Amino acid sequence: MEIKTVYVVYSDKKTKEHLNTIKEVKKVLKEFGIKAVFERKEKIEKKLPRGIDLVISIGGDGTFIDASHLIKDDTLILGVNSDPKESEGIHCSATRKDFRDKIKRIIEGDFSVEKWTRLAVYLDHKKCEFALNEVYVGAGHIYNTSRYVLEVHGVKERQKSSGVLISTGCGSTAWYSSAGGRPFPKDAKEARFIVREPYCGHLVCGRIINGIIKEGEEMKIKSEMRDGIVGIDSFKEYPLPKGKIVRITVSDKPIHVIRFD
Repeated sequence: MEIKTVYVVYSDKKTKEHLNTIKEVKKVLKEFGIKAVFERKEKIEKKLPRGIDLVISIGGDGTFIDASHLIKDDTLILGVNSDPKESEGIHCSATRKDFRDKIKRIIEGDFSVEKWTRLAVYLDHKKCEFALNEVYVGAGHIYNTSRYVLEVHGVKERQKSSGVLISTGCGSTAWYSSAGGRPFPKDAKEARFIVREPYCGHLVCGRIINGIIKEGEEMKIKSEMRDGIVGIDSFKEYPLPKGKIVRITVSDKPIHVIRFD
């Protein structure tokens, strides 16, 4: 694979290993004659500059997810776990110690590409960022009750709960799993949802508390909250006031992730 220009997104951690990893990445890219644009994750734009052949994240899984939001097409992404003693890095395929070897293998074409499913999110027809892990819909404060009308598979239901989680396979080992969901493959062309702590009373009793959204299907949630929000990957938050509708579907644009055997 020919790599002329890479876009590097890095976290602002200050650990010695993290800083050394950034130095190593800069050094290796320079040695291979690869032009690099470095950007702290807090300052990244909404889309990639033109002419980028590869996106590299330096940090942990959070930095990888933040970097993924830049990619709207089939541009490849490589995650570098900058401090394995501090970060899980399950989305990452390189570290400081093997980065040189991994870049060499990419140039030689000795790698595989996994296509991880993402979610498309629309707020009153306005398209938001792709979600790589999950979408949260509910009250903006955890101590407030989430009130909404959920519509999926042609069925509508008014609910009260602690919010709704809609997860990809990539996110199924994270928040979704902690909420009681079971992990499923990252490339599964589906999303799965869980209604968190559903309330059941005389007037409202949620019965659609979990399920699957297949490719081509859609979930709609109409807010009945003043402080409702839509949270994407714990990265971006949008207000969802009373009467506003959010739609979630399985995107036809997966993220293309570099992996090694």
